[in-house]
Amino acid sequence: MKSDINLTLNKLISYALDNLLLDALDETYTLNRLASACGFSSTVRDEDADYGDATLETLLAELAAAAPKVDATVIADILFPMPRTVNYYFSAKLARDIKKGVDFLFDLYAHGYKNLSQSPALTKNGYACYYGDAEIPMRAATLNVGEELVYTPRVLGNHIAALENRDIMSNDVLSRQAAYVSAYGGAIAVKSGDNAEYACCDEIALASAPVKKQISNGTVKISLLDYPAPALAFNGIAKNAVVREAGKAIKAAAQADYACTVAAAAKDGVTFYIVFADGVKSNEFIKCNGSALDVCGVVKTVNCLPLLSVLEKGTALNNELAEFRPIYDKIGGVKLGDKAKAELCGALVDMYVPLLKAAATATEEQVAALVEPKQ
Repeated sequence: MKSDINLTLNKLISYALDNLLLDALDETYTLNRLASACGFSSTVRDEDADYGDATLETLLAELAAAAPKVDATVIADILFPMPRTVNYYFSAKLARDIKKGVDFLFDLYAHGYKNLSQSPALTKNGYACYYGDAEIPMRAATLNVGEELVYTPRVLGNHIAALENRDIMSNDVLSRQAAYVSAYGGAIAVKSGDNAEYACCDEIALASAPVKKQISNGTVKISLLDYPAPALAFNGIAKNAVVREAGKAIKAAAQADYACTVAAAAKDGVTFYIVFADGVKSNEFIKCNGSALDVCGVVKTVNCLPLLSVLEKGTALNNELAEFRPIYDKIGGVKLGDKAKAELCGALVDMYVPLLKAAATATEEQVAALVEPKQ
């Protein structure tokens, strides 16, 4: 075996031992699997192989340079732990501390998948702007909410993840959302309709939106929110009644052909939200992709980290970053330190809000009429 390939494979093993749950008892077996994938029968373990501050992506690129015909996806698949291993550690950590358990999983994925570790979410007033998400992982985790949901981390900041159930999910949307939020906190959103798509995160803008109009103040409080697109909030002590009233509104929206997204958040116990918007358009900076979170104030953007670096350092915008001039001008120049993140997020949100308004599927009057008490 070529010495440079042998060294790279050993660095990959060292990386996996430190970051990807590789058991020391399995390192020789895994090293031989890597060698086989590269066309060699075996190799020699070098425990002194130091990967330095390299990521898995850079190590795979190093291997590709030494062995261009090697399939990097196969190598990554060999190194990343099997689902049973991921779920064993994930479940054990969740049982002790939910936040630490989720942090553990996202950290594991950040070390194992491209983009995740470089994709922080900028947040302000409940809005979250992020520029990238993880490639579709080869290993998914599972969460128990009375049944097993496939849980796939996507973005490190705000713990943005996709949720999927192998069975049909449309019959029990609200109960499933309530179970998730009650068990794990944060928020969960689903695009209503035949092809339900679930996503979750720590925070959504809906939970920070003020009440514009109180429609019902009885057992179930129903509010029209001050939000870019018409949105209703449902909460109350009697959970079954809240689920029933929110379900009636979703059914009425479907009958009126008002497309909507349903969300729930850990606020006042559990609060349900129905947002009457769909198909949010993109522009040069906002990159909506039809996600259930698009209408909840959690939005994908272009990579603004180069601009953030300029803002944090207090330097002027150079010609190489001229494409960011509209955002830079909206911010009003440099903003040092932590303030830069909030200002950048605010500027991106200002660009996102008109797109969300334009995607409204009903007027506020039509939305209120769905739930106002009949005279």
